[in-house]
Formats: sequence, structure tokens, C-alpha cells
Amino acid sequence: MKITANEEYGLRIMLRAAKIQNERPGELISLNELAQAEGISVENTASILSKLREAGLIESLRGKFGGYKLIKEPANTSLYEVLKGISKETFSFDFCESYSGTQETCVNAGDCTVRPVWSHLTSLINNFLAGISIKDLMTDEHKTDALLQRFTSASLEGAK
Repeated sequence: MKITANEEYGLRIMLRAAKIQNERPGELISLNELAQAEGISVENTASILSKLREAGLIESLRGKFGGYKLIKEPANTSLYEVLKGISKETFSFDFCESYSGTQETCVNAGDCTVRPVWSHLTSLINNFLAGISIKDLMTDEHKTDALLQRFTSASLEGAK
């Protein structure tokens, strides 16, 4: 599993926007403010915001007093939605095609016992991310870690 830089930046931008909106309700957030606050180039921030806008997570208003705002409440936006908005696909299911070795098709394509491992792992990750909202991250690192430990423990108990 790899998280791309843009996925990381997208989560950070969404979280930053949520925190700013929480502090300054009703105000729009400028591109420059988001870029500077997160230490991301203006160009890259604009590109990520465009993807988040296309995904229906961020709204942009043009003009002198324009800027960005979240469309949904942070409690109603999952990390899965954000990552999917940035990358369209969180994790790939093309294992057999991508890792076929020297053959065009994997020699185990007809009866692969590894494929279900990756498939179930992908489902677990996607469900984990879907269960965490942007609001869940609007606290400090220790509280977030404690929340995720409880969430992970509950998920593992349910899997037994």
C-alpha cells in the first residue's frame, strides 16, 4: 500500500480547511492561505483543490472575495472519500495484471490463493478509511491515536 504525496496533501488540505472553517464560520479560505499553512506549493495546492472540487468535497467561488469552503460538514466526510477524490481509486485490484512476472498473464491467474489476501486487505483498508471522518482528526495527535486504537481494536474483534 502506498499513499501518494497528493493523497497526503489532500487530506491535510481538507483538514486545514475544516479547522479554519471551524474557527471562522462562513468565511472562504484563499488558495494562498491553504498552500502556506500546509507548506505546499500554490500550484500543487490548486491542482489538489481542483480534484477535491470535482469530487464534490470543496466548493470554490471566484472573484475578489472568492475562495474555498467545504461542501459537507467534516463529520460527514470520510478519509476514504478524500483519497478517492484525489486518486479516483484508493487501491488497485489489478494485482494479476501488474505482477505477472515474465508471462503476459500470471501463471496462477486461474486459481490464485494470494489474490484473496490482497482483495480482503483492500476491503479492510477501505472500510477503515470510510469509518474515519475529517472531524475525527480535528484534535491533537494523542487523541486521534487513542480514537484510532479503539477503532482498530473494534475492527479486529469483529474480524475474529
